[in-house]
Amino acid sequence: MFIAISGISASGKNTVIKNLIKSRKNLKVLKRSSCTTRPKRKTDEEFETYLYLTKEEFEQGIKDGIFIEHELVHDNYYGMLKSSFLDVIDDKSNDYIRDIDVKGEHSLKNYLNGKVKMLSIFLDAPDDVLEKRLKERGDSLEQIEKRLSRKELERSYKQNFDIVIDNIDLDETIKAINKFLDNNR
Repeated sequence: MFIAISGISASGKNTVIKNLIKSRKNLKVLKRSSCTTRPKRKTDEEFETYLYLTKEEFEQGIKDGIFIEHELVHDNYYGMLKSSFLDVIDDKSNDYIRDIDVKGEHSLKNYLNGKVKMLSIFLDAPDDVLEKRLKERGDSLEQIEKRLSRKELERSYKQNFDIVIDNIDLDETIKAINKFLDNNR
């Protein structure tokens, strides 16, 4: 099974993923499944989240058709590699999880259809909580404004997801997601 987590910037996607992995013995992060042109963050190293490409390398990858989907978000490219999902399709003893862009959920679901079950989770939080988390994470005022300017667009996609959770209390969020996953095995 593949679990896609998406949502508003600073809704806690990486924190939720980290805690889900601790609570589910057969859950793994799908490493190096995406490419981006944005700079690294500390959490990217922990999860081995992205392959970092130049804008030119990414655009060549688009031309070569190596992505399931790709998107320009906050002035940086993001895309999911087709080749990375072979592990998900072939490994029947483990579940995989990855955070994805809100627009990528539909493309990924279509790509995996009939190959492996996919569940999608959308995380949200009140605007004041999002802004506080961005500040605590060390984003500049310009970065915060840019990320929060996209929140209504991101929220407009939440009806496409299997479950929507307001991630205000991490323990409650993890309980709700685990219950959802157990009920949908």
